[in-house]
Amino acid sequence: MYIIRGLHNLPPRYRGAAVTIGNFDGVHRGHQSLFRHLRELAEPHDAPVMALTFEPHPRSVLTPDNPPPRITALRGKARWLDAYGLDAVMIMHFSRDLMKHDPEAFVREILVQGLGVKEVLVGRGFRFGARGAGGIAELQSLGAKYGFAAHDQELLDDDGAPVSSTRIRDAVIARDFVRAANLLGRPFEVEARVCGGQKRGRALGFPTANLNLHGLLHPPPGVYVVEGRIRGRWWPAVANVGRNPTFGDEGLHLEAHMLTECGDLYGRSLRVRFRKHLRDEVRFPNVEALKAQIAQDVATARKFFNMDDATRAALA
Repeated sequence: MYIIRGLHNLPPRYRGAAVTIGNFDGVHRGHQSLFRHLRELAEPHDAPVMALTFEPHPRSVLTPDNPPPRITALRGKARWLDAYGLDAVMIMHFSRDLMKHDPEAFVREILVQGLGVKEVLVGRGFRFGARGAGGIAELQSLGAKYGFAAHDQELLDDDGAPVSSTRIRDAVIARDFVRAANLLGRPFEVEARVCGGQKRGRALGFPTANLNLHGLLHPPPGVYVVEGRIRGRWWPAVANVGRNPTFGDEGLHLEAHMLTECGDLYGRSLRVRFRKHLRDEVRFPNVEALKAQIAQDVATARKFFNMDDATRAALA
């Protein structure tokens, strides 16, 4: 999939695409349904299929003091857009200037002059233009004026309610990873670059890869059975999400202890998917008590993965 940053970087071969517009946070099953429909609309034109999305998340500009936690950061969003069959993604910078475009200016300058769209597909309830003044009726009317077809699609239903990013956030915060996976169409995960830590885990005998969770959706503080993706495969692990209360309140982060030897991960991008909640994060009276509990957590996680010593040796 081709990633395009800004209209000025649009390659000629992607002009005249069939386009869907949205934030696509999580790239969940509802989005995936849109992409399948978009591919059908593109076929008669022999046109590429493209997602038009915005960075930063519009709500982080509209409500900077209360932005939504991101289900997928840009790297993950691009990966899943590719996996679900899009040819290109156009990433537009979302700013207060862009917010001032009325519906016709948005269509004329971005969709027509900028992209030369053939077909546009949006989810039911889509709004665009200053103060959300435009909906599907305005989009279809402007499409007739400027020479493209516009369509909307019913939101995908799951258990009597639409599949949505809000419901995924609610499920993760409730530690309902089964529900989150059902809405996403895959297990919930976080992805960030492994950063330097205090190296306390190594001193305790349980080295960890440390991820900064700033701005990312994550479950509440606690200890979890997880898997980390390294060198193209998923490896069993146990992780703590929290602030290390035993050592004083530190910044929120994730510490993943891999149950097999995976080498030095510092500086690498690590994907961590959540499988099960083990316990809440607590303050221990001393380091020895903490070390004993970590050993118990590791044993529980290994049992979850049915890892005996021979299995662990084979994986290492």
